[in-house]
Amino acid sequence: MAEREFFSLEGKVLPFRRPSAAVRVRRRNPWLALAAPFTRALVLVATPVAFAAWLLASPTFALSRFEISGNHHVERAWVESALAPLRGENLWRLPLESVEQRLRAHPWIAGLTVEKRPPNGLRLVVSERQPAALLRSGDGLMVLDRAGSPIAPWLPGEEDAGLLLVSVGAASAVDLGGAVTVAEELRQVAPDWAATLSEVEVLSDEDFRLYLGALPFPLVVRAGTLAARLPILRPLVPELASRYVGVSEVDLRFERRLIFQPIGERS
Repeated sequence: MAEREFFSLEGKVLPFRRPSAAVRVRRRNPWLALAAPFTRALVLVATPVAFAAWLLASPTFALSRFEISGNHHVERAWVESALAPLRGENLWRLPLESVEQRLRAHPWIAGLTVEKRPPNGLRLVVSERQPAALLRSGDGLMVLDRAGSPIAPWLPGEEDAGLLLVSVGAASAVDLGGAVTVAEELRQVAPDWAATLSEVEVLSDEDFRLYLGALPFPLVVRAGTLAARLPILRPLVPELASRYVGVSEVDLRFERRLIFQPIGERS
């Protein structure tokens, strides 16, 4: 039998050998390490700055267009003429206060809303004063608002929409708004008579002379007393018409009496 040979493998430990030359570690330049974030930050800052500069300088945003609504007495031509010096201004640089200041000079404008409409427009919403009466004076007719404040001269050809005619008696400094108030009071107390009211003459801040088509004579009244005084007069109107040729006026200002001036008695 052939002899078997046994071999034993013994582990060998290799001795540590130091490299002949040490490996060099390359260190990054600290300035290069800061370059990337600095570049990103620069881009983040420069982009909006450049965009803002473009917005403030580009002719794309030069003001040239106006959208106007809510105007009736305020003519579009007047608005465009008043804003003509602002044409060509950069829309983003334009202060809206300057626009409002130029337009509020119009006597009919009570309120104004201004909005920027990119790229080159303004949107104007006009709120106009509401006419309530026409004041008769030596210079013609003046349109009044509900407070009795003058708005503008009434021009021939303009629609008056049945505006109340107001005149002033001997008194000089009076509250013209009281004429509108007493007309509304008459409308609440006697709507049938109020429908024929043609003129209110202001005698003082509280006293008025009313001219009505429903009556053959004017009424002198005091504001705030019509609800108590008119029911007393109404049943007497037929008797006055049958007894007298005419009556110059009826004074209702006194609580316990009714004063009238007959022109002549009928036979």
